[in-house]
Amino acid sequence: MTRRIMLLLAAVLLAALLGSLWIHTLAARDALQTQLELRNQDAATALALSLSQQDGDLAAMETVAAAQFDLGHYRRLVFIQLDGKKIFERQHALNPPTAPQWFIQALPVQAPPGRATVMQAWRELGVLQVESQSSWVHDTLWAACSRTAALLLALAVLALGLSVALLRGWQRPLASTVAQAQAIESGRFVIAEEPAMPELRHLTRSMNSMVRRLRQLFDSQAEQVATLQRQAQTDGVTGLLLRRQFVGRLADRLANPDVPGSGLLLVRLLRLDTVNERLGFAATDRLLAATADVLSAYVQRVPGAVAGRLNGSDFGLLLPVTGVSTETAHSLAAALNASPLATAGAVSYAVGGVEGLLGQSASAALAAADLALARGEASQCAVVEAAGVAAADMVGARSWRLQITAALDEGRVRLGEFPVIDRAGQLIHLECPLRVQFLAADGTVPEGAGGDGYRPAREWLALAMRSRLMPRVDLAALDLALKAINIDGVPRCVHVAQDSLDAPGFVSDVVSRLSLAQSAARQLSIEWVETANNASPTVLREAANAWRTLGVKVGVEHAGASAQTLTQWHSTRVDFIKVDARHVQGAASDNAMRGYAASLVSLVHGLGLKAIAEGINDPADLDAAWDLGFDGATGPAVRVTDSER
Repeated sequence: MTRRIMLLLAAVLLAALLGSLWIHTLAARDALQTQLELRNQDAATALALSLSQQDGDLAAMETVAAAQFDLGHYRRLVFIQLDGKKIFERQHALNPPTAPQWFIQALPVQAPPGRATVMQAWRELGVLQVESQSSWVHDTLWAACSRTAALLLALAVLALGLSVALLRGWQRPLASTVAQAQAIESGRFVIAEEPAMPELRHLTRSMNSMVRRLRQLFDSQAEQVATLQRQAQTDGVTGLLLRRQFVGRLADRLANPDVPGSGLLLVRLLRLDTVNERLGFAATDRLLAATADVLSAYVQRVPGAVAGRLNGSDFGLLLPVTGVSTETAHSLAAALNASPLATAGAVSYAVGGVEGLLGQSASAALAAADLALARGEASQCAVVEAAGVAAADMVGARSWRLQITAALDEGRVRLGEFPVIDRAGQLIHLECPLRVQFLAADGTVPEGAGGDGYRPAREWLALAMRSRLMPRVDLAALDLALKAINIDGVPRCVHVAQDSLDAPGFVSDVVSRLSLAQSAARQLSIEWVETANNASPTVLREAANAWRTLGVKVGVEHAGASAQTLTQWHSTRVDFIKVDARHVQGAASDNAMRGYAASLVSLVHGLGLKAIAEGINDPADLDAAWDLGFDGATGPAVRVTDSER
């Protein structure tokens, strides 16, 4: 539109310039032509008067006429008697004009010759015709036209400059409106400043109103999802995490390579059934809530601590560091047993726990903590024990790091394949985590290593992260996936770690590999894990834009812990969201979990993204996922149709 307005302004100014110049030139030519006509007539009248004074002497008249003609002011002079006889004639060539020939031809000047009667007394002797030199007319007209064109051109340039300045002034609010519309399209809700131009002010005001409504809509939906999340993941009496969510947090903490160790405490309200009978359900609920308040106070003071209700009488507290479990256990036991409700109800607590959980599974950690709790209950004191980490594993950390590096250097890596399907059982893509082959000191495959020495990521990923090897690991997985796609054409998905995204040059390295295999890139998906410490939004957005330009689909896995975080992924330009298993498992039998999962799907679809359920290990949960509207699913219960593989 701006270009068209500029062209229109230029066309209007050019037409006005040429029209004004043409009208001015025609007017000037007519004036000069009239002046030339009057000049011819005046010259003829004056010369005829001089000839009339010669008393009819033709020779004298010719001499006087020749003298005037020789002055050079006339182009042609003719004296004709009444009978038509030409007495004498003088004629000069036209003086060469300075005006261009095309100008003279375009604007011809045709002034009639001046005519006057020559008398002798009262007798007419003949008629004198005089034509003056006319080249000065075109010269004068050319000079006037040139000056006028220069002035009009200067005026046009000034008018064009003012028009451009005004147009740019109009462009700023228009560009702001366009930028606001583009921001809405990309999922960013921006309030624009209302411009002074009335038309755009009304448009911007309407756009701002729409943005506010969209913000309210998504905020309301996010609040609703957060409410459903609390209902699905927290206990209604105590407000603490339910067992499934607490165990999931524990598993995530134990799998995090950046955490050197954690502590796990279990708290048990002893003889809950007897307390219920003696105090009643209402008083027991208040007692349970007071117990949760003590644990929540510790969580609020210690970043990274997590508390949950594991069953009716058991509570769990996950500590973010080691070395403080014993002190914390004794403090909790003292605080709980000395609380007013516990004293008034004559109830008691037992506390047990473990610490140093490096390399332990969630079930093993809970089993060890439960054993310590049993000993604490038997001894009536807080018991904290070590989790029994194998010293050989600690010593072997450096050996594992060297093994990973050697495997990457020698190409002893391959991809696992786990199908992700849609509701029709058709393959969406294969999830392809990297597996690394580990060898014994003598170069052979050690016993108990799966027969070929290739180990899944859960056994070595933590050490790879600590050793800053993740960029190499992720690039190796990418190369294998592109090669496999080129061979069989089956879509695949690889994971990238946050450490890789933060590494300088990693995004451009991926772009280089994708550019060399553009056909395979269009069948590739890349995803990263949603964590509390995601990479910079700018880094994620730049990576997603660069990879999507080459046809790659981009997604986020293990998502759903925060509804507010989900709304941010749309502006990052991802294509799909993989909802973590802990938000989907049990949806077939747990109405609260089902409601939360449904709200997550609704929110993801509202953002224009696809929702995929992770970790489906129960066919009933898989059916529930399709009923909830998930676009895809993966996990042990997923089976791809034979036609797809």
